[in-house]
Amino acid sequence: MDKEFYEGLLDQVSDGVYFVTRDRRITYWNGGAERITGYSADEVLGHSCSEGILRHVNDAGRQLCLHGCPLAGVMKDGRPREAQVYLHHRDGQRIPVTVRGQAMRDPAGAIVGSVEVFSARVTNPYADLARLRGDDSLDLVTGLPPRRLGELHLQTLLTSVTEQGSTLGVLFIDADHFKDVNDTFGHRTGDDVLRMVAQSLANGLRRGDVPMRWGGEEFLVLLPGSDRVGLEATAERVRMLIENSWIQKGDVQARVTVSVGATMALPTETAEELVDRADRYMYSSKKRGRNRVTSDAGELTSTADRPLLGIGVPWEMPGQTDVDAFGSGSVCSGSISVTEPVRQVASTRTP
Repeated sequence: MDKEFYEGLLDQVSDGVYFVTRDRRITYWNGGAERITGYSADEVLGHSCSEGILRHVNDAGRQLCLHGCPLAGVMKDGRPREAQVYLHHRDGQRIPVTVRGQAMRDPAGAIVGSVEVFSARVTNPYADLARLRGDDSLDLVTGLPPRRLGELHLQTLLTSVTEQGSTLGVLFIDADHFKDVNDTFGHRTGDDVLRMVAQSLANGLRRGDVPMRWGGEEFLVLLPGSDRVGLEATAERVRMLIENSWIQKGDVQARVTVSVGATMALPTETAEELVDRADRYMYSSKKRGRNRVTSDAGELTSTADRPLLGIGVPWEMPGQTDVDAFGSGSVCSGSISVTEPVRQVASTRTP
């Protein structure tokens, strides 16, 4: 069998498969990788993974290109590893995947590179609905349940809180400076950004959680069965994922952050009282600088890394020893060279 046969065989595998050399150049990218990430082989072959094509972050928001590159760890000691991370899709959103790294050796046993196999993780069914947008009962832009359906979900869950002692967490989420996106790029890109936010949001939730578009650039999330710790962890995770999402428009990124209010339902309150409290917490996040979470316990302190700002910005990343994504010490080094700068849409206006 020739090389083309085996490459064609791998293209039929649903998992993504790619190979990097010792200098971390991508030399193979299968059909599964194209389907999961949205990036074609032509767009990635010959490029270094440190150029930020996938930009893996873990659940805590650690930028893995800066803190323990998983492939670098595999190539350092030859041990296979597995982890759950979030990659950056070509359309902007963050996708949860399980990645497995394996060293590749030549006939003499020397490590010549590493192969990574990754598969998509379905954490919340609304993520697929948001991606497909094929249900007429859902919001036409984001693919999430609209407010009218969300209010029905909320009332049902509140009844369970009152009558059965169940728990319910609520997140009120608002995109920061969204008007600037529409003013700069136009409403079509604005819709794309809302869709990106919706998908990153849904991808950060558990299977039973219910995200919805509440109106404009506002979203509400229902977290049945959650406690305060889980509520705050989910709020910070979706904030981090949206902060690390962007749509590349030439040398410019269309991106937003979000301000989040997080609260637990009380047994005797109405839906309006619950949502109003979450809304007040969200505005408290706005007043304190945006891109943060305020909960019943006050403002949360994020430990996530600041996001890397996309293809086009020169970062010097000196070698550093750290714990890689798979739990082993490694050295991640390199630099990202560019030809044009990347700009962020920024504003001092409110909201």
